[in-house]
Formats: sequence, C-alpha cells, structure tokens
Amino acid sequence: MFARPFCRRAFATEAASRPNLHAAIVLNRSPLITRTPTPFEQAFYAYQARIHRALRNPFPTEFYFKQGSPLETRFNIEERRRERKAFGAPFGLDPSEERNEATELMEIAIKDEVDESMPRVHKADEANDLKNLNRRGQRNLYLLLKTREDGKDVWRFPQGNIQKDEFLHVAAHRRLDAECGRHMDTWI
Repeated sequence: MFARPFCRRAFATEAASRPNLHAAIVLNRSPLITRTPTPFEQAFYAYQARIHRALRNPFPTEFYFKQGSPLETRFNIEERRRERKAFGAPFGLDPSEERNEATELMEIAIKDEVDESMPRVHKADEANDLKNLNRRGQRNLYLLLKTREDGKDVWRFPQGNIQKDEFLHVAAHRRLDAECGRHMDTWI
C-alpha cells in the first residue's frame, strides 16, 4: 500500500490568531457650487442659448398681456435685453418704436433689479480658515484627524477596532462619534 505522508488539513477561514479588524470612515463634504466653466464650455453654452433663442416658437404676447399695459412694456424691455445679451448690441433695438415716459421709467426700474451673482470665493477662503466648511465651494472636502504616532504627526481618517458581532458601518459611526464628538451633522 501507499504510505500517506502526515498532513494537516487547513481551511482558508482557519487562523492561528484572530485578526485585528479596524473600521474607518471617509467623511466627505460635496461641492457647494458647480465648478467654473472653462472658456470653451462658456462659448458652447452661449452658442447653444443663441440657437435655442433663434429657433424657439414666438411667445404670444397678445394672449398674456393687454396691449399697452405696463406688464407688456416690461416684458418687451426684458425681451430686448435678453436678445441683446444673446445676439449682441444691434439686436433688441427697435428704432420704429416710439419712446414714451412710461417705457423710460420702466427701463430705469428694471436697471435697479439687476441680478448679481454671489461671489464664488467665500470669506473663509480669503481668511484661509481651514476649519470652516464653507471654504473651497467647488471642491470636495474630507475629514482627516491629525494624531501623533511614534513622535511624528500623522494624518488619518477616524478609525478604531470593531467589537464582537458589530457591523462595520456601526463601528465606523461609533468611532467617528468617539473621536470627533456627537454633534456632527453626518449620515451613513
């Protein structure tokens, strides 16, 4: 008969010692505003807006506005302003239209209502405040903890050991609460 060498059968799940599992959490603050478009993207969007404006169906003003009403005057002024913005200076100027006092007053009132964009740079960016979450509005921000290990400063994510029969996401949230406090507005 054949002699069998003595061997011990081992399984992949069998380990000499229990592994030490850690749970960590990557806490992300998504961008608050969209990124600034490139010059190519700006030109493309402007071109698309001009095409859309040129090919759209005309708006039936006689159905929505009483002829000669202040609302019709306001709409016409705003429409001319949109055409000048889309197609350039000569568009939106109607030399045949007679100027009256109501039209001029309406244009002055509309100039006061100019929409201004909010600044894309926050006060926290100018002050270089690294703890303010309103900074760097166009980018993702991640939470890293600065700890001291072996005499060196180390940046790491909030992490810790997993207790017996504990789910990974529960352990990660527990460690986040333990290291950063319970008053953080987070969700997993």
